Amino acid sequence: MPILKGREGEFRAIAQLPAALVWHMLPIFEVVPSGNGSIRDAYRFTNQVRESAPADLTIAVDVRHLTDPTGGARRPLRDIAEDLAAWGIPMLPVLHLYDTAARLADVRHAADLHNGQMILRLGSDTRDPDDGEAEEALERLRNEIGLNIEHCHVVLDVFEVRSERDLTRVEPVVRKCVSCAQRYPWRSVTVAAGAMPQSISQLPVYTPTALRRWDLRLWQRVQDLGIQYADYSIAHPGMGGATWRPMPSLRYSDDEVWWIYRWPRGAIDRHPMYDLCKELVTSDHWPTQGRGFSWGDREIATRADGVGGPGNAANWRAWTTSHHLAQVMDQLGRSGYSDLRSKF
Repeated sequence: MPILKGREGEFRAIAQLPAALVWHMLPIFEVVPSGNGSIRDAYRFTNQVRESAPADLTIAVDVRHLTDPTGGARRPLRDIAEDLAAWGIPMLPVLHLYDTAARLADVRHAADLHNGQMILRLGSDTRDPDDGEAEEALERLRNEIGLNIEHCHVVLDVFEVRSERDLTRVEPVVRKCVSCAQRYPWRSVTVAAGAMPQSISQLPVYTPTALRRWDLRLWQRVQDLGIQYADYSIAHPGMGGATWRPMPSLRYSDDEVWWIYRWPRGAIDRHPMYDLCKELVTSDHWPTQGRGFSWGDREIATRADGVGGPGNAANWRAWTTSHHLAQVMDQLGRSGYSDLRSKF
């Protein structure tokens, strides 16, 4: 259940998902605010989904970063749900414990337009999931939106996990929350975390740097609980802002780490992305399947051959997001992971 920002790079990666991965994945898209108003942001998002979503892909939509409109009858989540329903694209709305009554009504409307399911996302950038708060809120959710636990997935989001100390802190939180959640017939229980730093600008250039995938390590430590897997792909969990003309770079997922490649622009005419990609495809963490591992790997290998344009930040994000999704599904398959698809 990858948690993805609703940006160009992520949509390009999703557009290239092979059918074999579509049937094993439920991405949660966070709608990105632009400063032009939440209704326009919703309209832009639905168009991106319509242009990018592969056939048979179900997505979840979280509008928590958008502000509520100050007037008028239109609401972002309602607009998105109605447009996607008209286009035949299935979705699950995401709700949070302390959503306003108006937002909860939007979630109910969106769920009714689609398959009746929804996702309850616990935790945020400022607080860990709390089983006591969740239990207290369940009755309110039942009364306000007719929450049916058997039609609802729960995501326990611990946000940022970037060290052994973080793991030691959040593991008992996760275990306590999962133990509580499993007393109810939720459709699925998922643990989510992110481990990519907010910035990679301090990392060395001209050499790959390994960053530990602590989010994966958390899941490995609680996998015995029988929970589903979620991460923030190659992005930091926070929304953040776009960087103006970032240095050519790739965030390349391996079994335990991300390999961060940063090649600065020099005075030569040749774009550094070609040399960066050539360095990557000759490394020992290039997959044995080579360019056939994912669409993103094919694009990287093409640049290593000196073919095609060097791309931009959105392209680089798309290539490595594509690889990350394939890498995660490959790892989960090797771990004996129980598939989520049958639950939605």
